Amino acid sequence: MINSVSSLPFVISASEFTTTTPDPAMAAGAAVGGLIALLIGFVIGGLSMMGMFKKAGRKTWEAFIPVYSTVVLLRIAGMSPWWILLALVPFAGFVLVIFMAINLAKVFGQSALIAVLIALFGLVMYFYLSYSSARYFGPQASKGPFGLAENPNQPAYTPAGR
Repeated sequence: MINSVSSLPFVISASEFTTTTPDPAMAAGAAVGGLIALLIGFVIGGLSMMGMFKKAGRKTWEAFIPVYSTVVLLRIAGMSPWWILLALVPFAGFVLVIFMAINLAKVFGQSALIAVLIALFGLVMYFYLSYSSARYFGPQASKGPFGLAENPNQPAYTPAGR
């Protein structure tokens, strides 16, 4: 027979809990490591979009400015920059990702399969659109069907004044 609750094997007494004080050096190291990881992410993201920006006649440095690059990418895709506000609404950002993937595939003359892959694997597919033989057909191509690259008579987009 058990005489007290504390003799049960699954009961933990308050004396078994210990508190620790955070080490300031560890906290600083975690903060610096997080900032370095964030900067690396920005650089990789910028490199993935740089080729698309160049094909669209934009300046390549624009790909490295975090929010501005998304606004420029929306313009390249033939969408209004106001769509970026949708990214601020929880779960509605998925709608932005889907519409932008569809439009990016269209303006670069790619198929619906590429649009799905852009939505699922954005960073990798941005590298594909940037550094493959995909041509940019301009924002007006977002209104048309998928696969403009199959039409050799379709001229590549030439930005005015560049």
